[in-house]
Amino acid sequence: MLKGATSSGMRGNFVLLRADSLRLLLPQQDLSSTEYIDSAPAATTEACVFSYASQGAEPRKVIALSEQMQALDQFPANRFLLTQLADEQHTLSFAWNEMRVLIDVEVQQRALPTVMQGPQALIDSYVELDGEPVFCMSAKSMLARAFAGQG
Repeated sequence: MLKGATSSGMRGNFVLLRADSLRLLLPQQDLSSTEYIDSAPAATTEACVFSYASQGAEPRKVIALSEQMQALDQFPANRFLLTQLADEQHTLSFAWNEMRVLIDVEVQQRALPTVMQGPQALIDSYVELDGEPVFCMSAKSMLARAFAGQG
């Protein structure tokens, strides 16, 4: 978080996650696991929540985000990576098109324009990678958003 500054250098290990045109940058320590899946997760009775189990494993809940960071009600055919966030209270996985690990990189974190910020905003900053914006986020923020609608 920038805490009032307009930009700041960040150095460390990060993970770049992509869901179609949505690109998120999380600290590497915020992820606990990543796996490829060979079939689409099954729909559940919970809106926008799917279930997936690799061979011999317990099923777990999966969410696929839209480009606007909303949970999708149908699982996209082009998502083949699942990441589980490092959070002992939740075992929720997220589905992605792409994941890249960035080791010991320095990026220039920039604040979003004030008009795009607000008390409910999940993202307050971005970095530029490969000439495109990538939004900075933490696992805590992502999980808060995922569980906001679930009592």
